[in-house]
Amino acid sequence: MSVTCGTAATHAPVNVELAPLGLLVVQPTPFCNIDCSYCYLSHRSDKSRMDVATVKAIARFLRGMPLREPQLSVVWHAGEPLTAPTEFYETAFAALQSKAAPTLFTHHFQTNGMLINDDWCELFKRWAVRIGVSIDGPKKIHDAYRVDRSNRGTYDRVMRGVAKLREHEIPFTVIGVLTRDALQAPDEFWHFFETLGATQVAFNVEEAEGTNGSSSLSGNDADQSFRAFLQRVARLRSANPGMRLREFDGMRGHLTAPPGSDVMRADNRPGAIINIDVVGNVTTFSPELLGVEDDRYGKFHWGNVHTDDWQAVVSNPGFQHAYSDILAGIEQCRDTCAYFSVCGGGNPSNKLGELRTFAGAETQYCRLHVQAFADIVIDELEHEIGIG
Repeated sequence: MSVTCGTAATHAPVNVELAPLGLLVVQPTPFCNIDCSYCYLSHRSDKSRMDVATVKAIARFLRGMPLREPQLSVVWHAGEPLTAPTEFYETAFAALQSKAAPTLFTHHFQTNGMLINDDWCELFKRWAVRIGVSIDGPKKIHDAYRVDRSNRGTYDRVMRGVAKLREHEIPFTVIGVLTRDALQAPDEFWHFFETLGATQVAFNVEEAEGTNGSSSLSGNDADQSFRAFLQRVARLRSANPGMRLREFDGMRGHLTAPPGSDVMRADNRPGAIINIDVVGNVTTFSPELLGVEDDRYGKFHWGNVHTDDWQAVVSNPGFQHAYSDILAGIEQCRDTCAYFSVCGGGNPSNKLGELRTFAGAETQYCRLHVQAFADIVIDELEHEIGIG
């Protein structure tokens, strides 16, 4: 599907190619019950909750949109989803499914894990919800950043939630944010995740974006320290190659793909990810843009599911401005970066956070989360075939 629209009043129209929708991110509430020092969310004290009318409007908005897979993944995120009660999700899941038929959904929660109890586990099982837990490693590392609103560490409460998942035999993945503290303890960090019982471990880099204006990984020595950390983790992993690591496994897939199989990023292609906030405002591209307001681009919501459709979103001047610059940034990456084929043009929210524009190329996030992982995996592949 394509839509032609103008990038601004004085710009020629741009053809908006709608990517198949692969991920729907829904904000049931902006509220979060903890206060991580690196959080990028600006409204995490807002206790608003999505109503069922908005859930039904989301279903209407989705009608006719092309899907990447037969089942659409829905991530309930952008705040702590478990601060809304189980009754909300029972109603919301049923309403979404009934109003969006024949589309089928796979529901995901990304949670800090602190509120998981028997009732939540029963809901997870009943609806086959997939669970991701955010935990940053051993207690000392985790509690340095992931604190509650009284500045107390949350590790023990998160681990009680993990224990409850294990008790109910519910598979879970984990995401750990790599901070400067983590880089100083690769062995301790790795062994913690190796024994946690997760089906997959993912590494996020502490980023400067949203309300988090700086990162502990900023500094002249960050790249070298980060690469040393990854090299050590790669060596430790060689003793347990069955341990799934999202970044390493994903990069290996990119590097061993047939020639010409360039990465197509979901977060810089319109429609591949749709993000909807608590009152039904719609954005696309990086989920982290939801709720952000910028001097250059304004607010990153370009329609509302109660009143608009996709055509209205892509016709919005704010979308047109952002998309024009995102395209310019992708082309800059293509022209200047040797890693383009395994990256696909960079993450818009990181470009905005670090460069203050979408029309830019390399960021610290690129150097750490793409280039460093690519180089480590290339070293592994060369070692496996006897080169070097």
